[in-house]
Amino acid sequence: MAFRVTPRKSDLTGGVLALAVFLSVVVPVAGAVNIVIVSQRNRHFHPDTLIIARGTVVHVINDDRVTHHVYVDSATMKFDSGEQPVGTTVDLEFDHPGTYQVLCAIHPTMHLVVTVK
Repeated sequence: MAFRVTPRKSDLTGGVLALAVFLSVVVPVAGAVNIVIVSQRNRHFHPDTLIIARGTVVHVINDDRVTHHVYVDSATMKFDSGEQPVGTTVDLEFDHPGTYQVLCAIHPTMHLVVTVK
């Protein structure tokens, strides 16, 4: 007597999803954007210093217990997130070389220095 195993639809979906996740992590895509993650915790940026390539996106996550307000004010970049509630993210894309001060308008001791090469 022969047995045939037929995968259930959910088994196929899980396999396809696993393959997609594997490919997105292992296989670089031409023209893909570099992303760096910065966390806001205990009223500080973590890390608080970055050296990145031009075109990199800094993904700032509010992992704190309080609202933040991310901003950059330089000759080559202006950014103002407005209030950033707990659990939300802000994306900053750095297109020009230079050194940038990323600050929180609510907490003046929060400083992130981003150097773009």
